[in-house]
Amino acid sequence: MVFGKGSKLREKIKKVENNLSESSSDGLGIKKSSMKLPKFRRSTDNLSTGMENMLFDIYELQKYGEAGRVKLLAYDPVQSLMAVVTEFNHISIFGQARVSYTLQLETVNPIRAIRFVKGVYLLVFDTLNTIFVISLFSKSVIRKIVSRIPITAFETDYSLEFVFVGLKNGDVKAFDIESGRETFLNIPSAQRANFPLIADRHVCCLKIHPRDIGTLLISYPKETVTYNIVTNQVINYFIYKLQRTAVGGPNAVYNYSSDGYYVPNVTHCLWHPNGLHIVTVHDDTSLVFWDAKTGEKILARTLFDSYVDAPTGTECHPEKDKMTVIKSIRWLCDSDPERTSLLIMGGDSYETEGYHQLVRMNFGKMISYSMSSYQHMADYYSQPKQQNIFAIHSKGSIHDFIPLPEKSPYFDGNQKPALVAVIMSDGTLKFLNYPEGSLSYEARRFPSTVSWLNPKITCSSSSYLDKRLLNGIFESFPKNLNILKGGIPSRPKYRADAGSVIISGHESGFIRVWNSSEGDLNSSNVLEIDISAILQDDSLESSVSGVSFAPEQMEISCSLFNGDVLLFSFQVNKYYQPEVAASGLINGMKSLSLGDRAIIDISDRAPLNVKKGFMPRLLVRSLQNGKVTSLCNSNVGFVAIGYESGRLLVIDRRGGTAIFNEVLQDTGLSIQIVPTSIQFGYGITSTDSAKCHVLMYVGSSIGRLITYIFESDIRGRFSVHQVEQIDANDSDIVDIIAVNSTTGRPCNPNMHQLNGQPTEADLSFPLVISTSSSDIRVVKNNGKIAHKTFNKGDISKLGITGARMPDGNVSFCVISIHGQSKKIVALSLPSLSQLCDVRIPYRIEGKYAKQSSVLPLGDVFLRITETEAVMVNIMNLRKPIRGPTTDDGSSDILFLKNIVIPWRPTFNQMLKNTPSITYTQLYKLMIGKERPKNGTDEECRLSWNVSPHNPLNYNILGTKKPEYYDPNALHQNLELNKSPETAHKFDSNRQSGSWQVSKLKNYANKTWETKADKIENYVSDANDNFDKFVSQTKKDIVKSMFQ
Repeated sequence: MVFGKGSKLREKIKKVENNLSESSSDGLGIKKSSMKLPKFRRSTDNLSTGMENMLFDIYELQKYGEAGRVKLLAYDPVQSLMAVVTEFNHISIFGQARVSYTLQLETVNPIRAIRFVKGVYLLVFDTLNTIFVISLFSKSVIRKIVSRIPITAFETDYSLEFVFVGLKNGDVKAFDIESGRETFLNIPSAQRANFPLIADRHVCCLKIHPRDIGTLLISYPKETVTYNIVTNQVINYFIYKLQRTAVGGPNAVYNYSSDGYYVPNVTHCLWHPNGLHIVTVHDDTSLVFWDAKTGEKILARTLFDSYVDAPTGTECHPEKDKMTVIKSIRWLCDSDPERTSLLIMGGDSYETEGYHQLVRMNFGKMISYSMSSYQHMADYYSQPKQQNIFAIHSKGSIHDFIPLPEKSPYFDGNQKPALVAVIMSDGTLKFLNYPEGSLSYEARRFPSTVSWLNPKITCSSSSYLDKRLLNGIFESFPKNLNILKGGIPSRPKYRADAGSVIISGHESGFIRVWNSSEGDLNSSNVLEIDISAILQDDSLESSVSGVSFAPEQMEISCSLFNGDVLLFSFQVNKYYQPEVAASGLINGMKSLSLGDRAIIDISDRAPLNVKKGFMPRLLVRSLQNGKVTSLCNSNVGFVAIGYESGRLLVIDRRGGTAIFNEVLQDTGLSIQIVPTSIQFGYGITSTDSAKCHVLMYVGSSIGRLITYIFESDIRGRFSVHQVEQIDANDSDIVDIIAVNSTTGRPCNPNMHQLNGQPTEADLSFPLVISTSSSDIRVVKNNGKIAHKTFNKGDISKLGITGARMPDGNVSFCVISIHGQSKKIVALSLPSLSQLCDVRIPYRIEGKYAKQSSVLPLGDVFLRITETEAVMVNIMNLRKPIRGPTTDDGSSDILFLKNIVIPWRPTFNQMLKNTPSITYTQLYKLMIGKERPKNGTDEECRLSWNVSPHNPLNYNILGTKKPEYYDPNALHQNLELNKSPETAHKFDSNRQSGSWQVSKLKNYANKTWETKADKIENYVSDANDNFDKFVSQTKKDIVKSMFQ
């Protein structure tokens, strides 16, 4: 913009220059005048033309993570869904790809448990006496069940519509979740018979028999009972008593009653998957195994000692240092339910240490019940085939763990888990590979929201990326590995007009590169770097504190909390040997033992099982310089690192050498300066306006902007020199952006510019935008162009984005993210005049808003809280890609109508004398009438259509695997998400008689084959156990001869 008198003065100067030029070219040999005229700084052209007409607003593309810390998790292996609950009572349900739905319960009481039931229901239990029934079909709370007496224990079965609850007064009742009414079941407290003087008789644990829906396992503080619903009476009592000289568990308090026995309180009870044995857990950390049929005690043990109930002959006293109580225990089984193991949380460390590991007892295949003595059974449980400790490195303690079964939803959700979800006290999620016990960080196995939390995210950034490179690095990924396959997405993807990625750093040394070009972070396409495997260190000091990405060179530099920096390059792995054992990695560790070197080549530490990806190149040690305060990886092979000691280090990646290494200081005041922000640029400087150079801008802790220039000698070796400095900002500089003053585009240097001739646009002074937490400054040629101030500490992040205007030109503007005032401000370039400000509709925290990023085409990645982030567009430039399931007006589909629930395991033949009950009989016993074919609402009808107890489903149970929606399929199955009852309609062209005969023949053949297999397995097991029995008898006879 030109103002009044200044324009007239410039016109006069121009006329004088023209006259002088004409007089020097008259061919008479007269020299050109050496008269020097005053120079006037011309204001840069407006680079934001047309942006004032842009409709700025917040257009949400996708959310990541959860609002608050995760407290609970549930998994549905049939519908293939996962639900998590946060501290704010937000319930999020996830499926495959982009399927997710979040709702908030209207209750002030914390949620203590969630369960999937009957395919279409999600039950939510609060801490008092309310059960919320959520429909996965309508995605809403359809009813609330309120108990008049506080609920202390509960139990559900995936195939049943009944929820059994244990109450504070010791009664056990059941509710029908489809009607919300109480059933006829009413079991009074059984503890009164043996402990009439004990006032506390609440139900502390409740379990349904794994093979008989008519038998319950009920635990009270002093005893456990098995109860048969058909006979309405107790089958057996299980009371764990310790004599005066018996040690018991390490937390025993030895409060003996008048009869001389100490009875530890019961905390948990479990069925063996075959229903023949049970285990009770007590507050002294004892595990007691029982014969469920006879009530006989088999073995009392702790995690590390056996026969702890045997008298020792000496008086016992309580230990001063208590062990952690057993908070959670699961009896897991394989595809063959006879192969079992216990997974235990607690009882293995002192309570002051907290919960940081899980203990696994692998018992292997169950011995024969009918041919084994109680001593043989005791030996079986006292000597597990394997006992493992799964340690988890984290600041927080383990809050709970949940197995994720693959085989079926039965056996209390514990059949053949490949993963175990671990919820930490700090709200993070971790997953254990089972039975190996190693942590699984592979993002492709989980929804993007869950992967965002696993492991805990520590930093994030973003960058543009050429779409050709983007497609090349993500095209080689395997097919969908997500453990969740349920649901159908309704939200659209968006056309990728410009490539972009988001880089996230995580706890324990993990980096992920997400493709954000389509508006979402698809966990099936993500690049991962496992630093813990490279350095063989997964401690918290190896967590990632900062990441810098060079998109054109495909290079990543990251800093760790211990001050070390690692450099990676995307390339083919020359050490790729997937068949080599992990022990081969030890040879590469020799390079890490050279502690006297600052820069170490760690290329030999490349993972052997990754064919192509980001491979390690260099490790830069901190060497007493403290933590990294700034880091920048350029596109021309230079990496700049700033430390809290004030040291500035520049490394040339090509030779692995340091080309600049100095400690920044103010020469006048002799004070230390800490480099707080670094950015590379390309253009001319005041010292050399005829040649373009690679420039480095360093922002400091005192608001000073320092400019460095890179020069090369005839041998191609580079050196770095300071050329300019200016006091640009009011406080420490947190962000620097260098843009071309002619085009407005970021002027980051690239290899083409380094090796070729500069263009006319390159031969210009870059515009350098530096920002502190309270002001923004635009600098050109070491002169101040524009300045804008905000409230102190309000600015969190600065970026630049652009859009094509109606006239065809591309305009750019500065985007400032304000975490304190919760708004996004758009500013013109270079004048910094405000175009608009948009209110951020999220509970954003300034501490984490600093890790937000601005991407091309108006995309903004907002880091909201420690556990939550969101991708938005502020210009509404994203064009959705429509598909057959895309519907902007509706949420994702969660419930698939075509998936039938598998058949529930039947009771064991060894319990043939125990009265059993069918589903039809149980329903009539509980409700008083037969189940209606058409329920009271849509959920009742849908649950019956997929129920294994529906006679129409008998002929298709177990015949085929469930079919889920495939987001990558060109043609979907037309019957997908249709009720299975359509498959049972008779074909009018067939004769009903022949149809019935055919079906009966198939059914008979399948039944006979199944029974034959069971008989063969039983006989084989019997023979094996008989051989063992004979062998054991011979040994006992030989021993007796020498006694």
